Amino acid sequence: MLRILRGAGWALLGLLVLVVLLWTLSRFWPLPGAQRQQVRWLEDVRPLPGKNAFALLWTLPFDGLDPAQREAALVEDVRRWQTGATPGNVDSALAATHPVVKVDSQGYCRPTGESCLARVRADAQPFVAAHAGHEGLHERLDALADADRFDSPFRPDGATGLFPMPHYRTLMDGSGVHALAFVQGDVPAALAGSCRSVRLGRRLMRDGNTLIDSMIGAAMVRTNVHLLAEMLAELPPGQVLPAACESALQPMDAADQRLCRAMQGEFAISRAAIDSSLQQTGAVLTLGREHTLGRMASNLGWACDPANDRLLEADQPPVASRVVGWDVGCLSNMVGCTLTDIAAPAYQDYAARSQDVAALLRLLGAQRWLRQQPDGPQQALQRLPAQWRSSTRTPVLSADGTRLQVPRRARDIDAKGESVLSVPL
Repeated sequence: MLRILRGAGWALLGLLVLVVLLWTLSRFWPLPGAQRQQVRWLEDVRPLPGKNAFALLWTLPFDGLDPAQREAALVEDVRRWQTGATPGNVDSALAATHPVVKVDSQGYCRPTGESCLARVRADAQPFVAAHAGHEGLHERLDALADADRFDSPFRPDGATGLFPMPHYRTLMDGSGVHALAFVQGDVPAALAGSCRSVRLGRRLMRDGNTLIDSMIGAAMVRTNVHLLAEMLAELPPGQVLPAACESALQPMDAADQRLCRAMQGEFAISRAAIDSSLQQTGAVLTLGREHTLGRMASNLGWACDPANDRLLEADQPPVASRVVGWDVGCLSNMVGCTLTDIAAPAYQDYAARSQDVAALLRLLGAQRWLRQQPDGPQQALQRLPAQWRSSTRTPVLSADGTRLQVPRRARDIDAKGESVLSVPL
């Protein structure tokens, strides 16, 4: 009996040694070269030049502050966040001393393409009520459109890996007031305001620090391009656009569409969350920092791949890499591998959304060009300038001939099943 127990003990010891050896081999298993390259891309965050307007973005809901007061409020909020003086509180300290401008989604236009002008004309009162007292907010939104960047000084905390973000809903308030101005007869203000909103959205798409920045920017562009297309369809073909529209409505190049900076922000958030998780007792046994970051880089790094810039320029779907299955590193990184596998599908559609925004801007340009041609749209489309079409998506007329359209790529939740992007003629 003793010999049996001794044998069982040796067997268990051998199994334990084998497990330790396999765990150690897994933990120190080198990352694939492709993952190492993607990590380098995502960590190569380069500072942007120009004016940083994050203080204005952060304090956007508050009236009655000059630029110096907004900067001071941001500095104080960052200090409070970093010292943990207000754990769990992501609002500005200004909320205790200054009234907050309340925004109402009933006063927004939608990014789905539904007619915002029709909504205002059917019942203007909700729009009027939603924007009462918002004059200061709308002036600040106009000022944001002139900013160069929106770099946040907030850093992820050590407990959750998260950090405060601005009140993004406030950014959408302008669309409704532009539609209201048009219906009330102030065409120049409506056109100029919509173009400034497009410009701000494009800036967030290109130079935002997180994927949320980019997606909010894309929603702003979609909403206001749809609104502009509606307005222009009701105006004379030779309508002169305000100066604000000149740069806002230019076609988007690859740099405007690439999501590298946004994905770098996502990677930084993920890295902070991993570091926070590793502070928990025992987490190191099932969560490996380097392997998890490598797999996360596989989900995000394609956005920084220079090879994809050529595809974006040609309006071709970029190659969006992702982790596939488990590898040797997962033996000591079961939690990390599970989390990155779950997260992988969520990132695959973002490039398509960005490309659809570029396609919608081209549609608006094609609409403006077509309406100035002497012949019918079907004939004029045959000589549509190259800047308003792509090698993969050339605008065509809808079946009833009233709209201009191209196929939609993204599976947006707000698209209501529509398979095309379109603007009215």
